[in-house]
Amino acid sequence: MASKKTPQDQLNSEQPHPEQPQKKSLTRRRFLQVGGIVLGGAMIAIYPGRVPMRRAAAQTVENLDFPASISSYRPDFWFEVLPDNTIVLKSPKVEMGQGIFTGYAMLAAEELEVPLSQIKVEHAATSTGVIDSLGTGGSTSTSSMFTPIREVAATMREMLKTAAAKEWGVDVSAVTASNGSITSGSRTITYADIAQKTKQWDIPKTPALKPASAFKYVGKDTKRVDLKPKVMGKPLFGIDQTMPSMLHAVIVESPYIDGTIKTIKTQEAEKMQGVERVIRDGEFVAVVAKSRYAAETAARAIEIEWNVPKKWQQTDIESIVTVGKGTEVEVQNEGSAKSIIEKNSDGVFKQEYRTPLGAHAQMEPNGSIAHVEKDKATIVIGTQAPSLIRDQVAKALGIDTEKVEVRTAYLGGGFGRRYAKMNAADAAKISKIVGKPVSVFNTREQEFQNSMYRPNTHHVLQAKITSDGSIEAITHDQATPDMIIEGMAGELGMTVFGADFISAGHGASIIYNTTNRAATLWHNKLPFTTGIWRGVGIFANTFAIESFINELAHKLGKDPIALRLELVAGNEKINKRYIKTLETLAEKSAWKLPKTHGTGRGMALANDRKTIAAAAVEVIVTDGVIRVHKVTHVLDVGIAVNPEGIRMQMEGCVMMGISASLYEGLQVKDGQIGASNFHEYPVATLRDAPEIQTFILEGDDVPYGVGEPPIAPIAPAIAAAVFDATGVMPRSLPLKVA
Repeated sequence: MASKKTPQDQLNSEQPHPEQPQKKSLTRRRFLQVGGIVLGGAMIAIYPGRVPMRRAAAQTVENLDFPASISSYRPDFWFEVLPDNTIVLKSPKVEMGQGIFTGYAMLAAEELEVPLSQIKVEHAATSTGVIDSLGTGGSTSTSSMFTPIREVAATMREMLKTAAAKEWGVDVSAVTASNGSITSGSRTITYADIAQKTKQWDIPKTPALKPASAFKYVGKDTKRVDLKPKVMGKPLFGIDQTMPSMLHAVIVESPYIDGTIKTIKTQEAEKMQGVERVIRDGEFVAVVAKSRYAAETAARAIEIEWNVPKKWQQTDIESIVTVGKGTEVEVQNEGSAKSIIEKNSDGVFKQEYRTPLGAHAQMEPNGSIAHVEKDKATIVIGTQAPSLIRDQVAKALGIDTEKVEVRTAYLGGGFGRRYAKMNAADAAKISKIVGKPVSVFNTREQEFQNSMYRPNTHHVLQAKITSDGSIEAITHDQATPDMIIEGMAGELGMTVFGADFISAGHGASIIYNTTNRAATLWHNKLPFTTGIWRGVGIFANTFAIESFINELAHKLGKDPIALRLELVAGNEKINKRYIKTLETLAEKSAWKLPKTHGTGRGMALANDRKTIAAAAVEVIVTDGVIRVHKVTHVLDVGIAVNPEGIRMQMEGCVMMGISASLYEGLQVKDGQIGASNFHEYPVATLRDAPEIQTFILEGDDVPYGVGEPPIAPIAPAIAAAVFDATGVMPRSLPLKVA
């Protein structure tokens, strides 16, 4: 298993061969290069027997807060000291609205001993900064970088102190760092001045990090460092970017699933004003023009008759994604849950749940700018995975990855959509053909009809209830078409793992302390791409499991929170965190007090990669219309780096959860994705915003993810509240009472 390396470990691992001359000092550029952190991805032990191997892998993934995987073999920078004494941190993770630049600035300021206002955070380009090869996702941006950023910052601080001590001819122990300056006796010098003077840097050991008790910034509410620039419109998103002499291109795609070109007429489009060229290479068709408007107008003028091999219908899609069909993969099997359920079919409580396909519907359409020159390429793109884009472009052009520079722009919404189905490689090929920079952005229709979708799911849950009212066994069978593993690991990966338990299967296991519990995934293929969507697995699985637990509570005549407290009882840290979260939810939501007349009340609990989330929801149902009136949300995040940012994430997840619970869902009809734009894909608006109360708990000594966990309990809590208000239990999303 790969182990974590400090900057000093990384330096040692990159020392010259013993036969080569040894260097005791490094240039400034070399220091900043080896200041990077390499954290190997967790490897799962492989041993004979496919079933136990898959189960072990799935359990590892379900409990893992993934580490970063940052390359340091390139000439990359972590920090740069500017002449005005500002410290620039080149972020290896991507800012897409989740606020990580603020958290990173706080972490860096702690160990660099500078005011927070003195830290500036920028996206690292693949050619000039450290890049995390795992990309940005999975709610790991803060948890995975909590230690690395502080280690690199602390090492840089000691580098600056050592340089100043050498300049003054004193021992480094006589030097202190504070507020961006270094002091020894009556002498003081700024970080910028010592950096200017120093040509060679000595590398000390990575120092001990500050204890939490000494934090100045971490744990305190901090406004976003990019708030004012964004309000003033200064940061450039991908769609805002330009290059000199840039052209615009629109790729023409089939509106039908698996549609291919039967006949095509491009003559009219080629003659239209502003059009530079219409490119046709097999199924690839693109219009290149002087403006985006001209390219879109000409693209609509191309006449294409499509071959449609099969006119897929919604019933086809749901039939494929059904428990019992496809590859069966066991992810949890404790005790004798399956045999108990099979032998007691008459005494088993059983329910089924479904979630639909979903669009990401982010504000900014996907796209990129490419400029290909001879044997090199520059890509400007809003992406969650710069290193993946670099590799795709290099492969498409047949050049080395070192010849591809990816510059990351701000993202106008990510949610997993900007991991796959990106068009940077196509943009690069078009740029190479026309010999100029080219901007290629999807139309809104392409974002809906030629995209990557949240997978639909089917769940069957069963429980054996004993004569005394206790739960003897629970099983969960889930069907999913998610293909993330197949896309990342290929045929061998699917042979080993069998199904995608990393994203779609995440959260499928039963977290409650029944002696007998089991979870199984059923993996099958759909004719289009499905993938990561904010909390994709935990969202669907929590909806099904927590809805089932709420129905069990009703059947047993028990309060939903009281039943969960029984099922999470124990003395381990995780049990105590569950109990504290549930007790806090009960208190803050006034759960035990009488309900307001005409309202329904429901709750749910989830554990997403060690973050505990619980929500209580109040709804009002009038003439079949569900309105969420109030949400009380409790989140145990471990250490709360920036509580203000965490509350923003919680509130955002509440709204996205309401949208997915009450409105969103894609249908397939006559071989097409049913929605072509927002008029056919309703989402929550400001009028759907309820009263939201958020409460943060710190039940551990390290931070865990907050980007996705808060969304997990929203749908089942709303469903339970609807059941409480109407007596009708909705078991499919979006929720309906009629």
